[in-house]
Amino acid sequence: MDDQNTPQATGPIYQESQGKSAKWLWLLIILIIIGALAFAFFRGIGPFAKYSPFVAKASPTPEATVVPMEEATPQPETLDRSVPKVKVLNGSGVAGKASAVKDLLQGKGYTVVSVGNASNYDYTNTEVDFKPDFLKYKDQLISDLSDKYSAVAGATPLESTDSADIAVIVGAK
Repeated sequence: MDDQNTPQATGPIYQESQGKSAKWLWLLIILIIIGALAFAFFRGIGPFAKYSPFVAKASPTPEATVVPMEEATPQPETLDRSVPKVKVLNGSGVAGKASAVKDLLQGKGYTVVSVGNASNYDYTNTEVDFKPDFLKYKDQLISDLSDKYSAVAGATPLESTDSADIAVIVGAK
């Protein structure tokens, strides 16, 4: 055989190109770092926030001036919530809804004497019916219920023989 035609391997071929690619890799890393620092400077990010001329500085908020009123506005009278006896009826058909309203009212200080179901489940809004002597609680009770329920005053007053002074019929809303 002729040894002249067979190429002899003297070392890896890629050694020569490895030095060039390492130089390009370091150059790329340096350019990325310089770009990130320039971006942070122009956007005012990190330690560059106080030095960057391209970021608008926040101006101090002016102080509020309190002007006394001539007359004090009368506050609405807060009634003792524990006085009326309240019954809660479920008019939505959703199990446990009347019990949830009972817990809400008791948490606000009302005296809940009974919980049950309404005669039907057709109530969309929560309706509140009163005995005539307890209409003064209307605004306060509807306000207390309006945080979680769409409460309105009912059109039918409670009978004087009813065991409760106020009836809350819980609707779907």
